[in-house]
Amino acid sequence: MMKLLSTLSLKLKIQLVVGLFLIFLFATAGIVVYNSSLNRLEQSVHKQSAVYLENIAAIVAEVEKNSTKGFDSNDYIALKPYFNKPAFHTTDYPYIIDSRGLYNIHLFKEGQLFSKDLLNQIYSSHKQAGVIEHTEIINNKPQQILTFYRKLDSANAVLGISVNFDEATTELNNTRLQILLLVIFGSLIIMLLISLTLKPSLKGIAKVNRSVSLLAQGDIPDKISSLTNDEVGNIIQSLNHLIDGLKRTAAFANDMEQNNLSSEFTALGTNDRLGNALLSMRASLIKANEDEKKRKIEDNQRNWVNSGLAKFADILRQNNNNLHQLADNVTQHLLNYLDANQGGLFIINDNDEDNPFLELISAFAYNRKKFKQKSIMLGEGLVGNCVIEKHTIHLKEIPENYIEITSGLGEATPRSLLIVPLKIEEKVFGVIEIASFNEFKKHEIEFIEKIGESIASTLSAVQNSIRTTQLLEQSQQQREEMAAQEEEMRQNMEEMQATQEEMSRKTIEMEGMTSAINQAMLFAELTSDGFFSDLNSNFLTLLDYSMGEIEDKRIHTLIHNDDANEFSNAWRQVNSGETYKGTLRWINRKSEELFILCSITPAYDETGELYKIFFLGQDVTASKLIEIKAKEQAEEIERNLGELQVKQEMAKRNQ
Repeated sequence: MMKLLSTLSLKLKIQLVVGLFLIFLFATAGIVVYNSSLNRLEQSVHKQSAVYLENIAAIVAEVEKNSTKGFDSNDYIALKPYFNKPAFHTTDYPYIIDSRGLYNIHLFKEGQLFSKDLLNQIYSSHKQAGVIEHTEIINNKPQQILTFYRKLDSANAVLGISVNFDEATTELNNTRLQILLLVIFGSLIIMLLISLTLKPSLKGIAKVNRSVSLLAQGDIPDKISSLTNDEVGNIIQSLNHLIDGLKRTAAFANDMEQNNLSSEFTALGTNDRLGNALLSMRASLIKANEDEKKRKIEDNQRNWVNSGLAKFADILRQNNNNLHQLADNVTQHLLNYLDANQGGLFIINDNDEDNPFLELISAFAYNRKKFKQKSIMLGEGLVGNCVIEKHTIHLKEIPENYIEITSGLGEATPRSLLIVPLKIEEKVFGVIEIASFNEFKKHEIEFIEKIGESIASTLSAVQNSIRTTQLLEQSQQQREEMAAQEEEMRQNMEEMQATQEEMSRKTIEMEGMTSAINQAMLFAELTSDGFFSDLNSNFLTLLDYSMGEIEDKRIHTLIHNDDANEFSNAWRQVNSGETYKGTLRWINRKSEELFILCSITPAYDETGELYKIFFLGQDVTASKLIEIKAKEQAEEIERNLGELQVKQEMAKRNQ
């Protein structure tokens, strides 16, 4: 039954349910009315029959007064007319029966016997009047009979009337048929009215069903037209609102597919999960795009810095014997790499130790070398102050004629000016000044500062080499002068020649060391406890250890005792998060002293914990030793010249 109902349309379901309900309602009302009428009819039959018998009994009593006691022929004649017609219906004739059950008076049954069972019930009752309900077969049909009786004590008889209740209810049965027809007709009329009333709503529901079916298949239907304002009309309006929202949502999703993340979209409400999810997705995509752009910018900057460091490392290695050529190459390539238009490189000239000054050794503007001679005192202008303060100077939005007055270039005014000291630790060797019409970015400034350290180291080595060459030239000149001395001074000259040969050998060693310095940098990774985790081949070669041997050593064990305290302070500085830069004295496996220019930098993970320490260095042992030995040789030459002068004076006196 339920399966059959599930296959019916909503209209048929409503008509079936309402029709059955109306039939049940009308049937119940008809049954109630019928039963009520039946009860009233039964009560009426009882009342009318009792009254009728009471009236007949009064007539019988009146007849008995005018006759002898007992029922005789005179009584029969007098009462017969009252018993020849029915009381109410065609079969309910009154009658009188005697104590034996014999009909004394009846239109059809005179001389017949009354039912013995009914007679016993009458005489067994203590009441004078009553009614007995029983069933008789009449015309082969069982029918309900109501026998009303009244005892006639004066005649020793019973007055009765038998009413066929089915005959009494004939009109009521006809009424019941009419009620049934009325119920059926009324139900049909009401079902028709329901059908006409539900037709617009059911039509709207059918449209809603088609639209919802299309939505279930992923298709967005057109809006539904509705002229009603009932609940179905409200549903259609809500569905149309949903369709509009889905169309806007689909259009918004298509815009996001086309990477158009700026399109306007408003969710249907706070509970619109799809709309709010798309808005969240757009926000995530926008953030992802921004992060990707930021990451690309950072990667490009990082690659740019790394490429620049490698490029200028090659430049510094290739031009380490000519100061002016080195300065020109560095300045020109740096301007090209930074896309700047002007630049100059100054070095500190300390030939006069009491009055050192900055000397311009290379200047380029608009990709052309400028042959300028410029000297700036320390503390004078921006360039001079940069040497004193030992910090980078970065000027933006420079007014007209400002650089021409205070800078060292003396060219047209750019938009941005950068002055970087070339220093190792706290010692400044020079200044590089760069001007550009573009504003310098943070990573460009950091890159120039890193390059500045390498330039300073190379300048230091080149200057030391030049000083050594000058000393050699002076020594050669003195040797030629001593060759012209007297014969007695030949022994001293031979000793001097031996000294010169030693100096030549040392010079060759110094040049070899200088070349080794410029070959590559030193690099290592250390743990927070100071143990080596990784070293490059240059570093291993310099320390004379294999990788397996160096992993069990701490960096502290390789530092010379004279620099142990300074390194301990530097190590604490690194562990506290700062970068250490300086020159330290080392001891290799052969117990040789090494001078290394160090840059020790801590590295932290994403949780802020120190997980690695990077070491970047450059072996400056050769330049340090040459500087020391050059001073010693210069002092020795001065002593030899003094002794030679004394001997020449003694020889003159002897002559």
